[in-house]
Amino acid sequence: MNRFLLLLFGLACVSSCVDRIDITIPKSNTGEIVVDGLITDEPGPYTVKLSLTENIRSFSKNTRPLSAKQVTIFDNAGNVEVMTERDPGTFETKPSGIRGVIGREYFIRIEMFDGKVYESLKDKMNPVGSLDNLYYEFESFQPIDDETQYGFRFFIDSQGSGEKEDLVRWKFTSIFELDAEPKLRLVPCRGGAPCACPDPPECSGNVIYQGDVVEVGPCTCCTCWITRPESKPHLGDYQFVANQQGKRIEVGYIPLDFFPFQKGKNRAEVIQMSLSQQTYDYWKTIQLQKEGAASLFQFPAGKLPSTIFEKNGAGRPLGIFYASVVKKRQLYLTKDDVKVLFSRIPDWDCQFGTGIIPQSCLLAYPFSSNERPADWQ
Repeated sequence: MNRFLLLLFGLACVSSCVDRIDITIPKSNTGEIVVDGLITDEPGPYTVKLSLTENIRSFSKNTRPLSAKQVTIFDNAGNVEVMTERDPGTFETKPSGIRGVIGREYFIRIEMFDGKVYESLKDKMNPVGSLDNLYYEFESFQPIDDETQYGFRFFIDSQGSGEKEDLVRWKFTSIFELDAEPKLRLVPCRGGAPCACPDPPECSGNVIYQGDVVEVGPCTCCTCWITRPESKPHLGDYQFVANQQGKRIEVGYIPLDFFPFQKGKNRAEVIQMSLSQQTYDYWKTIQLQKEGAASLFQFPAGKLPSTIFEKNGAGRPLGIFYASVVKKRQLYLTKDDVKVLFSRIPDWDCQFGTGIIPQSCLLAYPFSSNERPADWQ
């Protein structure tokens, strides 16, 4: 009994000596600033994107656009340009504004509304060698418990610049054109079966009038171009390669899926980019983390390197701004390149096996746009 009374007394003392503190963290301070920018020797405009991670304590990749008071780009020849905020968090130079020149150094200054100022390390624009060839091999893979899968594996032949610092990145992306039929969208009726009531989105140019689907304007979400970004950076160091030549360098893969080949045109693009040593080290760290994600001998995960720093402060935003000379090659795949028939057309919403997407093409895939790429053929 005495021990029980002593325990109650102790709990009372503890609860009376400790106050619970609820700390509300402002949303602007719950993440980290992310900077993504590049200047090349091609004509502008050049873009710098600012964003804020949603939660510093999580591994979430979600970010939201971040505005700034001013973003300015400089070179070591005295050229300066204040960038324009085209969309929230997206800043651009003028098409006729500053332009990258081989041998010059570039950096940006970011002035925030709270008075903080961030700058990037100066980055030198090095020359780049030639990108001689882009080609592919059609291949198949047989999973244990599924149908045979097919795809196109892409390779390049490349030549180094012969410079002392001969570092490159190959950026591989692909784009395909997609048609959708958003006016065919169906939803469950009130208290009824699914796929029973028509419900065309506004972008389809159709409305429901007296129970019928009626066209009232043009469709702005019937045709889209979908970009598939690279899965990881591909890097090369020609300092230790005989004759500075690279043959049959693997740079990317396009799986053979039905919807990306619906219209029979799929474009592969590889860009060869010159890098400074500091930029090469940045992308190398990302490459190692991507490659080690599923490996028993995983590259140690941690905070990514950054070329951005706070002036007169200890802040260290994530990301990079760098300068690069680029060479580009493109290759279009058509239905003639597809050597097999699709044995199975994936189901999409209420269209079972028809190959029709009854939804806005802007929602069908990530990285969708209803604007035709300027260089699309």
